[in-house]
Amino acid sequence: MNFDDLIPSSDKTHHLYEGVPIYERRFKNIGPFKFPGLAVACDAAGACHITFAGEPAYAERYDWTGDFAEGVAAVRDANGRYFYIDQTGKPIAYDTYLYATDFAEGSAVVYHETFGATHITTAGELLYGDWYFDARPFANGVAAVRDENGWLVIDAAGTVIGRAKEPAEKFPLRGDVRYVPQENQIPKVLQTADWDAAAVLMRHGERQPFIKGEPGSTKVLTARGRRQAREFGAALPDVPIRAYASPMVRCVQTGNEILAGAGVAKEAEESLMLGTPSAYVADDELVREFYVINPVKIMSLRYVAGEILPGHYPVDVGTSRMFDFVSGTLADGEISVCITHDAWIVPFVSLLTGYDFTNDWPGFLDGCVLMRRDGKYFLWWRGREYPIAR
Repeated sequence: MNFDDLIPSSDKTHHLYEGVPIYERRFKNIGPFKFPGLAVACDAAGACHITFAGEPAYAERYDWTGDFAEGVAAVRDANGRYFYIDQTGKPIAYDTYLYATDFAEGSAVVYHETFGATHITTAGELLYGDWYFDARPFANGVAAVRDENGWLVIDAAGTVIGRAKEPAEKFPLRGDVRYVPQENQIPKVLQTADWDAAAVLMRHGERQPFIKGEPGSTKVLTARGRRQAREFGAALPDVPIRAYASPMVRCVQTGNEILAGAGVAKEAEESLMLGTPSAYVADDELVREFYVINPVKIMSLRYVAGEILPGHYPVDVGTSRMFDFVSGTLADGEISVCITHDAWIVPFVSLLTGYDFTNDWPGFLDGCVLMRRDGKYFLWWRGREYPIAR
């Protein structure tokens, strides 16, 4: 028996196999079964997905549910927000959207009210790092997107192949916003701020996107990520520069590219305080397993709020450990660059400044600057200096 053998009844209330109902329950409406063996169904409580036994696959109900494709499904909640769930009903990421399509060819189109339209992976990550006014699903390896000058054709890496006519297919909405990344402010801060010693704690450069079920530890920088890291290094002040990095390959690559851009003929020094595990982690193996099944942003926000996560130090202890490491790299007249991950920048900045990351998140090459001036510490973040009592 395969999925095609399970046919919705003529009144769309249940499924049949060779003309015989496969379960007793009746629904208001159903859809066909899709891999991995789940079908859309609606009952009095709302929409969900059901198993071959006619049982809901999870407890939640939604206003609308899409078909499962590539292990995830789009859903719409009572507030009209779209997001994606896995087969257990758990959201695959923190973000919600104005609109979201089913997955095809490894990606889906999403529309965000602040950033615009783009494609995401089955891990809930941006496929290629850019936003547009509009986007359409990939087909045969290419997709149509719209920028300020009209429609473009891009490949899965986000590379523009050429111009295109407006797609004939109708879409539920037309976008009117597009986020364009601003120039990285960290080099300018280091050029203009008054400091005796400075250390940058920053996220690695743009890497290959995470895909559901694939190990994240193998992801390397994209060509754009390498170029941007080198440009970052070239924009730093002409002072001695050192780099420290999480042992993850993408972090080491970022540190090396920054040093190369700054004209420093050295490589980044790897440090376990910055990742694998990090200053926040007491049990690396437990934490690795934890983040395989739990979205980083959701867990990081809960961690900052004081929740004790498996394998983690209490957040205040981890922040103290990270501060000790970063401040320990300070040297008068020099800049140290510490490359880490978004999961550790968030608690560090949040606990030291009170910054709320709910609707903001560190992007690639995003970070803070710890400065020592006249024996006192200051942390620069998002255009503001915060005095740090230590």
